[in-house]
Amino acid sequence: MYDCQEDRYTDFAITPRPAAPALSGSLTATAANPALRHKLTELAAYATERGLDIHLHQGTLQIAALSLTEALNINARFGHDLLISCHLRRDPPARFG
Repeated sequence: MYDCQEDRYTDFAITPRPAAPALSGSLTATAANPALRHKLTELAAYATERGLDIHLHQGTLQIAALSLTEALNINARFGHDLLISCHLRRDPPARFG
Protein backbone atom coordinates (compact mmCIF):
# COMPACT_ATOMS: atom_id res chain seq x y z
CA MET A 1 0.00 0.00 0.00
CA TYR A 2 1.29 3.47 -0.78
CA ASP A 3 1.33 5.99 2.08
CA CYS A 4 1.11 9.38 0.39
CA GLN A 5 1.78 11.34 3.61
CA GLU A 6 5.10 9.59 4.16
CA ASP A 7 5.82 9.07 0.43
CA ARG A 8 6.55 5.38 0.89
CA TYR A 9 5.03 1.96 0.51
CA THR A 10 3.86 0.15 3.63
CA ASP A 11 2.76 -3.39 4.37
CA PHE A 12 -0.80 -3.99 5.34
CA ALA A 13 -3.07 -6.89 6.17
CA ILE A 14 -6.56 -7.53 4.98
CA THR A 15 -9.08 -9.25 7.17
CA PRO A 16 -11.39 -11.21 4.90
CA ARG A 17 -15.03 -10.36 5.29
CA PRO A 18 -17.48 -13.23 5.57
CA ALA A 19 -19.83 -13.64 2.65
CA ALA A 20 -23.03 -11.65 3.05
CA PRO A 21 -26.06 -13.79 3.87
CA ALA A 22 -28.35 -14.40 0.95
CA LEU A 23 -31.83 -12.98 0.63
CA SER A 24 -34.62 -15.24 1.83
CA GLY A 25 -38.29 -14.86 2.56
CA SER A 26 -41.76 -15.85 1.41
CA LEU A 27 -43.68 -16.02 -1.84
CA THR A 28 -47.42 -15.82 -2.43
CA ALA A 29 -49.07 -17.01 -5.65
CA THR A 30 -52.68 -16.75 -6.84
CA ALA A 31 -54.28 -17.74 -10.13
CA ALA A 32 -54.73 -14.80 -12.50
CA ASN A 33 -57.74 -16.60 -13.94
CA PRO A 34 -59.96 -19.23 -12.22
CA ALA A 35 -59.29 -21.54 -15.18
CA LEU A 36 -55.59 -21.55 -14.19
CA ARG A 37 -56.06 -22.76 -10.59
CA HIS A 38 -54.46 -26.07 -11.58
CA LYS A 39 -51.18 -24.13 -11.91
CA LEU A 40 -51.25 -23.61 -8.14
CA THR A 41 -51.26 -27.38 -7.71
CA GLU A 42 -48.33 -27.66 -10.13
CA LEU A 43 -46.45 -24.98 -8.19
CA ALA A 44 -47.21 -26.74 -4.89
CA ALA A 45 -45.78 -29.99 -6.29
CA TYR A 46 -42.74 -28.15 -7.67
CA ALA A 47 -42.07 -26.49 -4.28
CA THR A 48 -42.61 -29.72 -2.35
CA GLU A 49 -40.09 -31.54 -4.57
CA ARG A 50 -37.54 -28.92 -3.55
CA GLY A 51 -38.28 -29.29 0.16
CA LEU A 52 -39.98 -25.90 0.55
CA ASP A 53 -42.67 -25.27 3.17
CA ILE A 54 -46.03 -24.59 1.48
CA HIS A 55 -49.51 -23.56 2.66
CA LEU A 56 -52.57 -23.52 0.40
CA HIS A 57 -55.43 -21.41 1.73
CA GLN A 58 -58.51 -20.22 -0.20
CA GLY A 59 -56.88 -20.19 -3.63
CA THR A 60 -53.61 -18.67 -2.44
CA LEU A 61 -50.39 -20.63 -2.20
CA GLN A 62 -47.77 -19.42 0.25
CA ILE A 63 -44.20 -20.69 0.16
CA ALA A 64 -42.02 -19.92 3.17
CA ALA A 65 -38.25 -19.79 3.62
CA LEU A 66 -37.19 -19.66 0.01
CA SER A 67 -34.09 -18.05 -1.45
CA LEU A 68 -33.80 -15.41 -4.14
CA THR A 69 -32.70 -18.06 -6.65
CA GLU A 70 -35.71 -20.24 -5.88
CA ALA A 71 -38.06 -17.25 -6.15
CA LEU A 72 -36.61 -16.30 -9.55
CA ASN A 73 -36.92 -19.88 -10.79
CA ILE A 74 -40.56 -20.05 -9.68
CA ASN A 75 -41.32 -16.71 -11.31
CA ALA A 76 -39.70 -17.79 -14.58
CA ARG A 77 -41.63 -21.06 -14.62
CA PHE A 78 -45.05 -19.96 -13.32
CA GLY A 79 -45.09 -16.18 -13.74
CA HIS A 80 -47.06 -16.26 -17.01
CA ASP A 81 -50.03 -17.99 -15.39
CA LEU A 82 -49.94 -16.91 -11.74
CA LEU A 83 -49.79 -13.60 -9.89
CA ILE A 84 -46.66 -13.88 -7.79
CA SER A 85 -45.68 -11.64 -4.91
CA CYS A 86 -42.42 -12.14 -3.07
CA HIS A 87 -40.99 -10.59 0.07
CA LEU A 88 -37.28 -11.24 0.59
CA ARG A 89 -34.98 -9.90 3.28
CA ARG A 90 -31.38 -10.21 4.31
CA ASP A 91 -30.77 -11.49 7.82
CA PRO A 92 -29.18 -9.61 9.47
CA PRO A 93 -30.31 -6.46 7.66
CA ALA A 94 -27.68 -4.48 5.78
CA ARG A 95 -26.28 -1.46 7.62
CA PHE A 96 -25.96 1.85 5.90
CA GLY A 97 -24.04 4.83 7.12
